[in-house]
Amino acid sequence: MRTVLRLGVFLAVLSNVSAPVAHAIVLRDATQTTTSDAFAEVMGEHETTFLVDRAHAGRAHNVALAASLLDGVVLAPGAELSFNDRVGPRTLEAGFREAPELHDGHLHEGVGGGVCQVATTLHIASLRAGLEIVEHRAHSIPLSYAPAGLDATVSYGRIDFRVRNPYAHAVRVRAVAVEGELVVRIEGAQAHVPAEVEATVVRTIERSETRVVDAALENGARVVQDRGRDGVVVRVRATSADGTQVERTVRYGASARVVRVGA
Repeated sequence: MRTVLRLGVFLAVLSNVSAPVAHAIVLRDATQTTTSDAFAEVMGEHETTFLVDRAHAGRAHNVALAASLLDGVVLAPGAELSFNDRVGPRTLEAGFREAPELHDGHLHEGVGGGVCQVATTLHIASLRAGLEIVEHRAHSIPLSYAPAGLDATVSYGRIDFRVRNPYAHAVRVRAVAVEGELVVRIEGAQAHVPAEVEATVVRTIERSETRVVDAALENGARVVQDRGRDGVVVRVRATSADGTQVERTVRYGASARVVRVGA
């Protein structure tokens, strides 16, 4: 019942959402007609959830804004979508708000926090739809809203997420964020069985330990300053209905445990 409700909300919202004009980059053939029949088939989709309480209001706003900017883009055969070009700079002037962002495994306040969740959801939907992943980078650590290996980090002017349409027909990206649910859907003219996407941890990278002498501690005393974390190597595999597989490896590095010891 919940799945049906989500689909109903998604369709109802999309019926009243138009693609934004401010970032109307030309990714469609000028001679192409974009009738509803051209995008009648769902090729792949993915949903993630996000918090919408007062403490997370800035992040929720950024997720919804980025989704609205992404929504409606059409990729002609062979065309590429740049997430950064489409969504644009994450600035206060562009309407984004301050929210926690992940840098080097730690959260810091910044403008546009939450936008990576939209890129991640697009990434997984694109894998299921059989789009070609042209540029992808994972975060420094696995995140809660996606399996390890499937997240996608973006930073305007530095790190992009790009996909290419390999089909002989156009595809369209629909994205909507409402009531804490973010859905990204890839639509096209031909029926398509979504690929099965797997993310499997194949190796653990054990954390090292760094000791720092602290004269303020008694001899033999040990205080853990930073627990650090193990790293993992993840195999990401997308298997299409005809058995074709696309596979790559994603690595999350380990972070050392820091221990202060007495002199």
